Amino acid sequence: MSSNFQYRLSKNQKDEIAQNLIEILKDDADISYETRVFISNWILTGPEEKRKAFYDVWDIVLKNYLPTVRPILFRSCGRVSKKNKISSFTGRLECVKRFSQGKGVLIICDTEESLKFEDEFYKPGNYVHTFYPLVSVLKKAKNSGGCGFSERILNNYIGEDEYIMRFDSENMSSLRFIQ
Repeated sequence: MSSNFQYRLSKNQKDEIAQNLIEILKDDADISYETRVFISNWILTGPEEKRKAFYDVWDIVLKNYLPTVRPILFRSCGRVSKKNKISSFTGRLECVKRFSQGKGVLIICDTEESLKFEDEFYKPGNYVHTFYPLVSVLKKAKNSGGCGFSERILNNYIGEDEYIMRFDSENMSSLRFIQ
């Protein structure tokens, strides 16, 4: 038996979690138990443990959610990855410096620029350049008494200022860290 984390969801569960994630920020909906488990598992698993179920849910969300905020987002990586891969970004440059340990590539995305024409040329279900402010869900949960999230999740991960986004090198800038 493999010791790797196994996370599976049915198509219906993926759709329900994605819809709840969208409604949490769009309509101020409550965070469902399944969504809380999904977010907690996403946060606590490393990149090698992320499974298709996670990416399927984020794919649905990113195609259907148009954020109202437009921060500058950052990511560090060993090398520029393939286009359209769903990845975590942060709104805090100091988090990227800590994660990268000053090595690899710094990816920068000005979401104001990348989302400039998204609502004009695309419709929900077909969004291409959107992102999801996961940190906003964690802040909402913390301000509402925790919503069942562990203190560890709320206290340790809000500071990472995490956003979920599809990697698109055409709409992002990359810089190599120098030592």
